[in-house]
Amino acid sequence: MLRIAVCDDIPRYTEDLANIIGSWSDVRGIHVQLKKFVSGEDLLFDLECAGDFAAVFMDIKLSGIDGAETAVRIRRQSSVVSIVFVSGYERCLKQMCRIYPFLYMEKPVSRKRAYEILDQIMEDHKVKYESYIFKYKHSTFNITLGEVLYFASEKRKIMVYLASGREYVFYEKLDTLENALADCSNRFIRIHQSFLVNDRHVEEFHPRYVVMRNGEMLPVSRKRRAVIRQSCMDILDAMMNRC
Repeated sequence: MLRIAVCDDIPRYTEDLANIIGSWSDVRGIHVQLKKFVSGEDLLFDLECAGDFAAVFMDIKLSGIDGAETAVRIRRQSSVVSIVFVSGYERCLKQMCRIYPFLYMEKPVSRKRAYEILDQIMEDHKVKYESYIFKYKHSTFNITLGEVLYFASEKRKIMVYLASGREYVFYEKLDTLENALADCSNRFIRIHQSFLVNDRHVEEFHPRYVVMRNGEMLPVSRKRRAVIRQSCMDILDAMMNRC
């Protein structure tokens, strides 16, 4: 099941998009729980009380908190929500680009474009909930890779740091873990001998360090800088392709 929100202060746009999402749900055979909102404040309140949406479709121009600011607040709470801006204001794109990743649809909404985006969200949903299983002492753990900020090697142990603030530990070499994750849909980048980071959670790329979404700064070794530059270019390309 996908939990999807539509937020627009003009009812006819909300209903048009809701009908398209309902049609896509029927065609694809995917159960969708759809909620409609007229303000960013109402959307944020529901998100806090009821938990994540798989996707939020939202106009930029809203009364009260606008769509861009609402998206920033959503992203602070969750890195897994797919944010789709629905707007007729292309000049707002610069404002929206500070919220990565995001998708964009022009008004009036095209059914073909909406179906493409919904299909992409479904694929992203699978990526975000991809899991990794490991053992430590006498327990087995199953973590969601999309929630992993980074893995850190400390002597013979791997420390796992999640976006939720939770931490895990298990015995493994970082080289072995990197190879095991190479074919995963989530992309992990080796920035240092001791760090393997999820590029979805990197907020800033710098030649000598990266800033993670939780504010932590992790060092980039000299020989890894070319990899970081390429990753940054790949993310920029992805942003342009999604717009």
